[in-house]
Amino acid sequence: MKNVMVTAAAAAVGMAVGAAAVCAGGASHRQIRRSIRKVARGAEKAMMDLDRMLERYTG
Repeated sequence: MKNVMVTAAAAAVGMAVGAAAVCAGGASHRQIRRSIRKVARGAEKAMMDLDRMLERYTG
């Protein structure tokens, strides 16, 4: 189960970075970095929340 979570987390972060890069087409380099960090933190938080829910459900 842990392998699945790591793979899902990597996929979520990859999608977040890709989406931020596409959305920030005309933005400055600083704004792009800030957006990518913000989206990556959101994806990481979502994966941690999902992990906690799975632990409660299976534990």
